[in-house]
Amino acid sequence: MKTMDLQFVKDSLAELDLSPGGKQPDDAYRTALVVVSALACGPDTQRLAKFTQLPVEFVEAIRRRMIAAELWTELDVNCDHWFAGANQVSAGALCADLLVAEGTVVRAWDEAVGDYRYWLAEYAPAASHRQRAD
Repeated sequence: MKTMDLQFVKDSLAELDLSPGGKQPDDAYRTALVVVSALACGPDTQRLAKFTQLPVEFVEAIRRRMIAAELWTELDVNCDHWFAGANQVSAGALCADLLVAEGTVVRAWDEAVGDYRYWLAEYAPAASHRQRAD
């Protein structure tokens, strides 16, 4: 298995081409870089900032949103739902989590459905589930 370094993460993001028209907006790309790098570094702000070479404040804002959404804990990263099968990444699941990391979308448990749901931050059903777009 190949060692996961920053260049490997960047190459993987380029392969996924998650942006419309092949253009990668700065903040969206940097957010994806942090979220995918967490697979190698875990959710530690300092380690992620050092690994990605991004500002600590930027990384910390992402970390807070991901923990509030219960996608990350203080010690671990939950990404099992990104994988649709052997060597297949569910772009939809990954993109939804990237929107959570950006602060555009909120992920919260829905008791009625018995599963997590995603809402645009401005339409989240309860103030306690809203995340700031810091």
